[in-house]
Amino acid sequence: MNDIYDYVDLIVAVAGIAQAAFLCLLLRSEGARALRANRWMMLFLAAVAFNLFEDVAEVFFSPQSYQVVEMIFIPANFLIAPAIYLYFREVSGVPSRQPWVHFVLAGVILNLMAWSITNGMPISDDFQHSFTVPAAISSFCWFAIFAQAGIYVLLIWKVAHRYFRQAQEQLGADRNAMCRWMGVILGGVSLIFLTALIGKIAAFFFVEDLAMSGTGVAFLVLLFALSYEIATQPVLFVMPDWPGEGEVDEEDLTQPVQGSENSTVSAVVSAAPSLTGSDVEPITRPLLDEDGVALARRRLDDIRKRGDLLLDPLVSLPKLARAVGVSPNQLSYVLNHHVGQNFFDYVNGARIEEARAVLLAEPDRTILDVALSVGFNSKSTFNLAFKKLTGDTPSAVRANARLAAETQASGVTPDGPDGQGRTPDVAQ
Repeated sequence: MNDIYDYVDLIVAVAGIAQAAFLCLLLRSEGARALRANRWMMLFLAAVAFNLFEDVAEVFFSPQSYQVVEMIFIPANFLIAPAIYLYFREVSGVPSRQPWVHFVLAGVILNLMAWSITNGMPISDDFQHSFTVPAAISSFCWFAIFAQAGIYVLLIWKVAHRYFRQAQEQLGADRNAMCRWMGVILGGVSLIFLTALIGKIAAFFFVEDLAMSGTGVAFLVLLFALSYEIATQPVLFVMPDWPGEGEVDEEDLTQPVQGSENSTVSAVVSAAPSLTGSDVEPITRPLLDEDGVALARRRLDDIRKRGDLLLDPLVSLPKLARAVGVSPNQLSYVLNHHVGQNFFDYVNGARIEEARAVLLAEPDRTILDVALSVGFNSKSTFNLAFKKLTGDTPSAVRANARLAAETQASGVTPDGPDGQGRTPDVAQ
């Protein structure tokens, strides 16, 4: 019967190691900027792989070689919870400033294991009827792993709660997929430690071989669940790499932009590399804090002063987001919650501001020509946007300015509150 259990454990271990490697490849394919968060997930996967490799080594390695593997295997358990915690910290936008602190306990356990093996005292789990030094070290390791797991699961839940609250405000439609991804991680890690705890309790009162029974299966289930989620619903918690020069992100070619139905700002992105934001250092935090919002607003102000991007008839939300150095969802959040305008109103506001100046500075220029020069595709759309934002039509603004100039030249004070007078709107 034990042979059957060993065979099943071996199959589960090999499948789990292969799945962990596959998941690492999926995470790596998310790009260099996503690696800042994904490195902790990869560390978690490495720790899981070491844990599963112990079942393989137990079958194929000699007792001496197995002791060396066990010296690494046991400390690897102390990397699982801290790695997930640091991952959650990273994706929630508050990375740990001293991540090495979370791995001190793993270093202590590694030194205890190395000292025990080099002194000819291999660690034994048979502590029910033994009080030797190796048994004491084993007892300490088991107590420490469950104590650490309990503390970190509480910390992870706390970070996750804050993240879910912020994501609801900033991440729009992506929130559901991200919450599901993080829920799978958190639920899976909790299941692993709960399974290990139940197995250890069963081993203490019944059969020692039950100590890790079911834990390998829990690892495998979690790995398959993570792979399924990321393969069927890719979720990026930090901005992906921007396309290179001459490339166009296919998502930008099809992504609809929220805004007014009357606006003709196109959602198609041109491939001009100078406008993709490639020279702007991206704000790689998935959720913007006050500093991130302030930086994004400063960059928006600089872009508005330059005018070239906002006057581009092919400008889109993703394209403007790249120039600012944030994701489209982040830009939408900044515009709606901190600027007080949606994307269309913000772009049209910059265009109308420029158009008004041109209308007054060049009175002989046609309204259609002015409209096209500031990024509108038709005179009717320009008139609607102009009327919405200024309360006047372009022709009325010109007429008011001409009337103000005539009255000033004749010495008559204009009766309008702004000193320009008022005339009825001129039909277009």
